[in-house]
Amino acid sequence: LVLKSGLVCDYGVAAMAEKQNDLMHTPAERAAAAAKAAAGGATDPLVEEAALFASAQELTLGSGEGQHFVILGAGLVGALAGVVLARKGFKVHIFERYSDIRSIPSSGRSINLSVTSRGLRAIRSLGGGIYEEVLEKLCTRVRGRIIHMPSGDALFQRYGKDDSECNYSVSRFDLNKYLINLAQTNGAEFYFNHQLSETSDFSSSDVVGCTVHFTRAADEGGTEKVRYNMLCPVIACDGAGSRVRYAMKTQNLTTFTEDIIPRGYKEVLFPNPGANDFGAKGGVGGEPCDGRYGLHIWPRGDHMLMALANMDGSFTGTFYADNKGPENSFEAFSDTEEGRGKCKEFCEKHYTDAIPHVGGLDSLVRQITSNPTGILGTVRTSTWAVKGKLLLIGDSCHAMVPFFGQGCNCGFEDTLWLSKLIDKFCCRDGTVASDLCTADNFAAAFAELEQERRPNADAICDMALENFVEMRDKTGDVRFQAMKKVENKLENLYPEKIRSRYAMVCYGGEGNVSYANAKNLGVIQAEILEQLTMNFKDEAALAKAADEVDLEEALRLIEEKLLPRQRQLGVDLSTVKH
Repeated sequence: LVLKSGLVCDYGVAAMAEKQNDLMHTPAERAAAAAKAAAGGATDPLVEEAALFASAQELTLGSGEGQHFVILGAGLVGALAGVVLARKGFKVHIFERYSDIRSIPSSGRSINLSVTSRGLRAIRSLGGGIYEEVLEKLCTRVRGRIIHMPSGDALFQRYGKDDSECNYSVSRFDLNKYLINLAQTNGAEFYFNHQLSETSDFSSSDVVGCTVHFTRAADEGGTEKVRYNMLCPVIACDGAGSRVRYAMKTQNLTTFTEDIIPRGYKEVLFPNPGANDFGAKGGVGGEPCDGRYGLHIWPRGDHMLMALANMDGSFTGTFYADNKGPENSFEAFSDTEEGRGKCKEFCEKHYTDAIPHVGGLDSLVRQITSNPTGILGTVRTSTWAVKGKLLLIGDSCHAMVPFFGQGCNCGFEDTLWLSKLIDKFCCRDGTVASDLCTADNFAAAFAELEQERRPNADAICDMALENFVEMRDKTGDVRFQAMKKVENKLENLYPEKIRSRYAMVCYGGEGNVSYANAKNLGVIQAEILEQLTMNFKDEAALAKAADEVDLEEALRLIEEKLLPRQRQLGVDLSTVKH
């Protein structure tokens, strides 16, 4: 869950205004509105809204020739789901609250995503050179973390076992535009400027079919309300603040939690450094890495700075800190003379080596004190599927903090499973079969997807929170760095027996290397690494740990503790690859 308080990078002024209005519907404001209504004896706003829709124009969608799907939300997951279903021969209708982002000029800024082979499998499965085009035109390769220590040293921590395994940095805006174009090219029909109401009804006894309420732009200007009778299955991909999820809760069809963490973030832009590369130089047992190919992290305990490369050579950075507190918080770093003074002293103390790369001290202070603060949190949802009529996927049911870079990847993997299960129940040879598109078959597909994906979504939500602590605190710790080097050595020597949890999360997906199994195996592997490095007592000894680790003991521990669990889970590590 990444909520921006008014800042929507790359979406332009018009969309920014729309997003600001949408903040009136955050969880806290919903609760406050309900409490105010109850205290004053006022009518529930949803009751009033439902009354307006009762007299609204009524339309029907999903009948007639062909098999139809409705998708709610034209973000990354919704657009990709549209491509997947349209290529199978379904008539796809995609409703989106906001205007078409393809018509909004880029502001030059970019909210960067990390995409890995786990999520990219959904793109690769489309065939037709689409995967290759996405990598070539939209992505920048990221080989590992570049840790900027307080001493000024920059250390490289590889993601995979070698250069063949990497992640990619991509602009959310550019990838979203690409997928919308691709969906449209494949026949999907888009309905922009359709704001869904929580008064939509998914509670009927029918296995397929629901009523969806929208407020949309009217031809003569202004807005109008409209009711759609959807006679086909609906896929909800409407994001972390999903109106569909709230409607389901109102109708007792699901429960969910929204856990906001007490830390937030601000975007910090790094200009193209040119020849002044700030990568890892190598030495002292470390490897070199060009700054363009690393996720830069300045770990400083209670706060940290990160940066990922853009296609034009600039970097999109993110500064994380506590939201509240008298010191070292966004509350303290207010856009006032006092706040800017505190921020200046703070940056000079903790981020001296980053200052030149951000454009100087004034630039860093200005961005931290004046840029809007983003909110971070986790959404967990108890029920994703309602018979064959409705299915939640992506952030609408499992939004997560961004610290494992798997939010987009997890949503894309949802679409891959959607593709597999629609093939299983409703298609022949990958093409829609009308006689198989029964209400019960849609219900079976949706139920199996929820059964498969919900435990894995919970697991990656947990690991994303854990990774925040790792990136903020542990990446700068010499013992943790030594354990990572030992782990990398072991997975290069014995790749069929052990792969890092990170590699299983990012490059897994096949061979039963699920998020849940990666989490399970990661606990055992951490215990093994701690045992192998426990006798390296000081910093000098830890620097030699990877060279001097007892490989016989390592194999014994792996075979006694790790391999039995792998066999129990049915995990095939040979499938963990880029």
